[in-house]
Amino acid sequence: MASILVFAAPMAHAENEPLLEDPFGIIGPAATPVGGQTTTLGLNFTRSRHRTNRDLYNGSVEAEAGLVRGLDLRFSQNLEYGPAAPYPRDEAARLWGGYTQMGLRWQLTEEDGWRPALGVFGALQTSYGETSRPSENGQILALLSKTIIEGPRPLAFLLNAGWSELFNPEPRERAGRYQAAVALAQSVGQNTSLGLSYAVDQQDRGENDKNTITAGIWHRLGDSGPILSAGAGAGVGDDSPRFLVFAQAKWLFGAAAGR
Repeated sequence: MASILVFAAPMAHAENEPLLEDPFGIIGPAATPVGGQTTTLGLNFTRSRHRTNRDLYNGSVEAEAGLVRGLDLRFSQNLEYGPAAPYPRDEAARLWGGYTQMGLRWQLTEEDGWRPALGVFGALQTSYGETSRPSENGQILALLSKTIIEGPRPLAFLLNAGWSELFNPEPRERAGRYQAAVALAQSVGQNTSLGLSYAVDQQDRGENDKNTITAGIWHRLGDSGPILSAGAGAGVGDDSPRFLVFAQAKWLFGAAAGR
C-alpha cells in the first residue's frame, strides 16, 4: 500500500494442507500463531510512467511474531534507491530513502460457514529521505478473507480497506489518504499458489489515485519452507507506475512452521 512493499502473510501452512498465500499488497486477517515467527526478505523494482517521477529499487525485511491468540506483532524495514524527481535520466542524482513500520494485527473472527475471517491492522511508520525531513504517519486497515472454493485446490477472496494519516504534513501535502486492495488466491498444488491483486492508493500531492494490478506465484520448498515468490504488475492511469517486478523469500519458525 502507498509506495510500500507490503509482504504476504501465510494463510495456511499445515503439512497436510495446500499452500495458500496472501497475494502481493495484501495483509490477511490470520495472525501468526503464539510461539511462531516469520522473516521475509524482498526486492522489487518500480518503473515510473513519467520522467518527472522516480524509478525505484526497493529492498526490505519484515518480521512477524505471535503474541497471544489472534494477535501478532509486525515489523518492517524498507530501503529505497532511485533518481531524484524531476530529472533528466542521464544526469540524475541517486537518492536513498525508506521507512520503518511497527504494527499489530488482531484477528477478530475466524471463517465459519458464510462468515468471513475478519481482522484489523494498525501501524505507526516513519519515512525518511536524503532531501526531506522524516515524517510519521499512522495506518489502520480492515482485513477480510473468504474461501470461495473448498477442497484440495482452494480459492480465496481477500480485501483490505483503510486510511493513512500523516502527523506532520508538509505544505500542499495531503494529510489523510485512503487505500484499498482486493485479491484472489488460488492453490494450484500442495506447495504452490497463485495470487492476483488490485490496489488503489490515494497519493499525497493531488495526483490521481495510484492503481496497480499485480500477479505472482508462491512456492514452498518442502513442508516447512522457505517460501519463494516472484511476480510482476502494471499500473493503470497516468499517475500510476508503468510496471513493477518483485521477488521474496520467507522463512517460518516455531509454531508458524507447523501451522
